[in-house]
Amino acid sequence: MWLVIGLILGIVLVALVFWLRSRKIRVAWYEWLLGVLGLLSMVFSLQNYQASVAAFESTAPGMFLLVFGLPGLILVLLAVALALWRYSRSTRLARIKTDGEKQSMPQA
Repeated sequence: MWLVIGLILGIVLVALVFWLRSRKIRVAWYEWLLGVLGLLSMVFSLQNYQASVAAFESTAPGMFLLVFGLPGLILVLLAVALALWRYSRSTRLARIKTDGEKQSMPQA
């Protein structure tokens, strides 16, 4: 099962990199770091949840999801939000710059 999860995560990450490059979206190193740490935390949480359920624990599975899964999800969402915010800001600034150049050009 974990081999399949690893393969799926690898394929998704490669597809993400190619999609980001095709859209010319730049991602800073700290956004990658936040995303990877969040993803590792969520996978760790999922593995411990599964092991706790298999061991017939009553409260441990929920606690693993709460303590490790929720912060991992928050880190991934933060990384995505930072990247999208910076991308939208750069495209908005580029649009303002091109609009300013159009207005400053002499009319014939």
